Amino acid sequence: MRELYLSFLWHMHQPWYVLPESTRAELPWVRLRASKDYYDMALYLKEAEFPAAVNFTPSLARQLELYSQGKICDPYTPEGDREALKEIRTGLIPRPLARRGFPQTEEDLWVSFYLAWLSQTFLEENGFLSGLDRTDKALAELARIQRELVSQVLPLYRGLQEEGQIELTTTPFYHPILPLLIDTQVARRSRPEDEVPEFSAHDDAELQVQRALNYHEEVFGERPRGMWPAEAAVSPEALALMAQAGVQWVATDEGILARTLGRPPAPEELYRPWSFSFGNLELCLFFRDSTLSNLLSFDYGKWPTEEAVRDFLARLEAVRARYRGTSPPLVLVAMDGENAWDHYERNGRPFLLGLYRAIKERDFIPITPGEYLARFGPEGKLTELWSGSWIDADFRTWIGEEKQNRAWRALARLKEAFHAAPKEAQQKALESILILEGSDWYWWRSSRNPTPLAHRFARIFREHLRYAYVALGKEPSEDLEMI
Repeated sequence: MRELYLSFLWHMHQPWYVLPESTRAELPWVRLRASKDYYDMALYLKEAEFPAAVNFTPSLARQLELYSQGKICDPYTPEGDREALKEIRTGLIPRPLARRGFPQTEEDLWVSFYLAWLSQTFLEENGFLSGLDRTDKALAELARIQRELVSQVLPLYRGLQEEGQIELTTTPFYHPILPLLIDTQVARRSRPEDEVPEFSAHDDAELQVQRALNYHEEVFGERPRGMWPAEAAVSPEALALMAQAGVQWVATDEGILARTLGRPPAPEELYRPWSFSFGNLELCLFFRDSTLSNLLSFDYGKWPTEEAVRDFLARLEAVRARYRGTSPPLVLVAMDGENAWDHYERNGRPFLLGLYRAIKERDFIPITPGEYLARFGPEGKLTELWSGSWIDADFRTWIGEEKQNRAWRALARLKEAFHAAPKEAQQKALESILILEGSDWYWWRSSRNPTPLAHRFARIFREHLRYAYVALGKEPSEDLEMI
């Protein structure tokens, strides 16, 4: 029976929620996802002794540090403001209790809120599912537990890396769409009919990559070999920049390979790493299995656990049967490591632990991408590469619509003011400019991604735009509130 290797790449990301010169995070997702999902995902890997790659964006890791040090907070607590309380009461900030194993009874708002956002592993192993007094003392204890879980996230993953079980990777610092940051006109390669504002910040793109690598090494103790670019967005120019910074491998989407080849890839083309050269520089490219990744992200949570595990294993067996390559196949499953588990029974614990164990029992071999490269190296060279992301192999989710283009034009005007300002003012404005280059502000302006919390994301964008202008000694534009 032929060997089949499997790599999971769990992508952990949150945008920068902290307002300029403030200790306030506008939204609570760093805190909530840390205590429910990032903590659990580490424990699932540890319990199953399962190798995997885990990607942390620096914008997330830095906020985790600040929460752990008590240097930032958010208003979604009993001491918070009325607007935050209203958003919890109306479900805009949900309490995902229904599939966590809690008794179906009316719960105190804040006790149920904290319980909903605590680790499933912690709740089950400490008897919290059987009931809890609805008292101020219980609430204080839950808040303390949550702070403790948040503070343990980064050390947990660093420890797993030091033990050799996982490979940690990174993303450009504030999660920018790197090809667009280098030159927004790259979007016209896949959609030449779109209106695309002029913007190019190659120096910022280099800085986002270099700072990510340096910060990751500072936090986790090792310089990352691999990079998961924001939204799997790649272009030849972006790959060249990453290779120049010392990145050894990059993961992206199956759709990019299909558009590069001009046809759907054969199994022996998809399930292997490729090399891509830039003069005397080279890096390796992995292409994720989009079907398997999307099944985990969007579908398996609706299935009975055992049926979902069987389906996943059957699909791996089908790959093994069809594969005709020289080196053994590597199936890459890459996806967000947090959002999907809200829709799984008990926060995904039965599914993921069952899947990890079943994979090993069926003689599939879990491995990290870096370890696979060390053993087998790349097979084949790509001389061209399609420019796009994991969504439709283009950049339409972040640029091309009027609301998005308005934000890109505002950023372009700010950069013009930046280049005309003295060095000291530039240094003061730089951090907010890098934050404004993050992908999330443009994602939420897409007609594809409506959210009742759009005003929160818009506020973060506007406040950093306003702050950068003031730092540069300029008046913010009069239409700032319309951006």
